[in-house]
Amino acid sequence: MSITRATTTVGFIGLGTMGGPMVTNLAKGGVDLHVYDADQQRTAELAAELGATPVTDVAGLARCDVVVLMLPTSKIVQAVLLDDARTGLRIPFEPGAVVVDMSSSDPIDTVETGRVLADHGVSMVDAPVSGARERAIAGTLSIMLGADDEAAAERAVPVVDTMSQQIFRTGKLGSGHAMKALNNYVAAASFTASTEALVAGQRFGLDPQVMVDIFNASTGQSFVTTHVLGPHIVDGKYASGFALPLMTKDVRIARSLQQAVEHEAPVCEAVTGALGDALDALGDVDHTRAHEFWSQR
Repeated sequence: MSITRATTTVGFIGLGTMGGPMVTNLAKGGVDLHVYDADQQRTAELAAELGATPVTDVAGLARCDVVVLMLPTSKIVQAVLLDDARTGLRIPFEPGAVVVDMSSSDPIDTVETGRVLADHGVSMVDAPVSGARERAIAGTLSIMLGADDEAAAERAVPVVDTMSQQIFRTGKLGSGHAMKALNNYVAAASFTASTEALVAGQRFGLDPQVMVDIFNASTGQSFVTTHVLGPHIVDGKYASGFALPLMTKDVRIARSLQQAVEHEAPVCEAVTGALGDALDALGDVDHTRAHEFWSQR
């Protein structure tokens, strides 16, 4: 899908593990691309590589038609977009601009941010991603897209499409972020359960690689058993590219969402607790290192 003439200038905020390869694919869409990261050296290097315009302050993105954010949390998204009172904007957008939050944000925060932006004539779309870094590099991410403004969604889709293989329309603003949190909770539950099983099997005397092979040929098979257990735990790489604080954050968002809709979710509570214990002990490490903590308890 080509990016229309109505959306020729695109800003991108957040050039990290996921944002870097995502914006690299976006650059292939033939847009006037402006990039920003808190790491100014990273901004300058990637801008030079892509032929993009480096921006030293987010206010420099004010004239972009569409601004994409790929940041660690919704609180950081709000800090970038809104003033301290959360009533005004840090980026003086032109009316009609579209903000696309592709971060793994809290849907409640997203709705609040969208309301403030709308007060200033700016539309917001949430479009979080699934697929990890390798699919970000390949430009084959799955996208969960929510929006209240259909015209804004139509302008966002061609931009998002440059980074994705499939776009799912999830409903109103915030629904994409709600779906992302619930998806990552399901993945985290699988990770927690399969890692606990691996530890128990090893203590009983089972070969861990044989266990993984059997999982993958049996009903225990999942993304975790096929892409995580073998290379990152059995082989000891511990380098999936997804940090433990981010996984824990996403599961906590899912728990808050379940509480908000008054749904009793004991499995979510258990997974939140297990990841929280590992995070307290290990800090900012790859999420697969939770295996080391759990195996030593």
